[in-house]
Amino acid sequence: MGTVGRNPGRSLVLVALCATLLATGGQALAGGFEVPDNGARAVGRGGANTVGVKDLTALQYNPGAIARLRGSRVMWHHNLVFHGTSFQRAPLGEGWGAQAGTTFEKVEDGESFFGLGGFVALSLDLGDFSKKAEDWSVAVGIYGPSAVGKHDYPDYGPQSFMLTKTDLILVYYSLAVAWEVPKKFGVGVTMQVADLNRMRYGLVVDSSAVTGISALKPVPDEASDQLITELDLHDHFAPTAIIGMWWRPIPNLELGVSARVIPIHLEPEGGVRVDKESLITDALHAKLTLDLPPIVRAGLRYVKMDGDREVFDVEADVVWEGWSSIDEYRIDLDGEIAGQTVSQIVIDKAWKDTVSVRVGGDWNVVPNRLTVRAGGFWESAAAPTNYTHLDFPSFQRFGVGAGLTWDVSRRVSLTASYMHVFQEDRDISEDFAKQYQERPLRPCPADCGGSEGVPANAGHFESHFDTLSLGLDIQFGQLLRHGQD
Repeated sequence: MGTVGRNPGRSLVLVALCATLLATGGQALAGGFEVPDNGARAVGRGGANTVGVKDLTALQYNPGAIARLRGSRVMWHHNLVFHGTSFQRAPLGEGWGAQAGTTFEKVEDGESFFGLGGFVALSLDLGDFSKKAEDWSVAVGIYGPSAVGKHDYPDYGPQSFMLTKTDLILVYYSLAVAWEVPKKFGVGVTMQVADLNRMRYGLVVDSSAVTGISALKPVPDEASDQLITELDLHDHFAPTAIIGMWWRPIPNLELGVSARVIPIHLEPEGGVRVDKESLITDALHAKLTLDLPPIVRAGLRYVKMDGDREVFDVEADVVWEGWSSIDEYRIDLDGEIAGQTVSQIVIDKAWKDTVSVRVGGDWNVVPNRLTVRAGGFWESAAAPTNYTHLDFPSFQRFGVGAGLTWDVSRRVSLTASYMHVFQEDRDISEDFAKQYQERPLRPCPADCGGSEGVPANAGHFESHFDTLSLGLDIQFGQLLRHGQD
């Protein structure tokens, strides 16, 4: 048996596979903040995938596991996210004078499907090239977070002081290297560049230059000096890294830990569009500073063995995410509205760190042919109740998932999984609400008679998510060897 490195035909195939990966990777996009979880196997296991990851989503979950994925591989997994979010704004309170008691219609997100959740990766088992490097692997991949990147609400609807539209694409370009002591220990690192390819974010602001509490207008009104303001920002380079390891101290027990050790610092900037262009006397430019947090995963996995074959496994993980890094969106503006200089928009977030517990496992029903899996998770909320928002509704949630893998051959497998995520409903009064309509020319409370402004998020919120995930995994190194044996 010759090695791949000595066969020019095989080398050409490898080059072709790499080219295919890079060519399709531009479509492997997602956006927004995350809903568990990436990859078809992980979805089916309820996100419990730190230790028992058996595909190239290890780039994200635990790069230390890449070296034990014997044989060079190519993978394509894809999440299809179906979601529903609604908002029923509360009637206006007594403090609004003649407008007190005004009621509003319930609004729902017009975007109920997000289909850009791809994860494409390729790994090279360096043992396919040289026995001296048989304990090393390298991998490349392109993926986005498992999330919802598009929202669409009525332009001057009851929710419009919070949000009208979002359209976000965030991509991680990844390169990993991993080493293992076979069947005992593995360690690896994934180096990444985050590319916020597109961030469009729209809401209705009050462009009035009038001061005092009487200037506040609590009802969206297209005929007034309210504006639909849409940011169009991007930042193509934000480096980060993930390190990970796993350890098998005894045959039936494995431990694993991984961490995104470098927070992702984004400074997207670009233009601003409005629906009443005659009010813009000097083109608006915007810049936002945003930090995506460190993430730490730790897990324990029990494996029932039959000789060298796994019969079933059960894994329990704890995941911590440092979302308290997002206290606000501070958008610095440069330009003029109605001849007056604007400076910034501040959208308060006050997010908290989150903790999730994930439990799941696989059962090899038919050895080397059929595997079924199931799992579930609970996760704390990032958004405090009074700061609830429609852009990224990260409330307390729990989810259940199930799936299966069919091994078409020893080298090709197909996976399908489904997860439903339940989120708590939230009710917020005007007195408790902390999201306010933006007034870029005369911000509150200084120019609003001491009032904080018009409460934008007083009302009832409902939301849920469903994820259908499909996967294809090919061990092409073994396939090429087989053809030459």
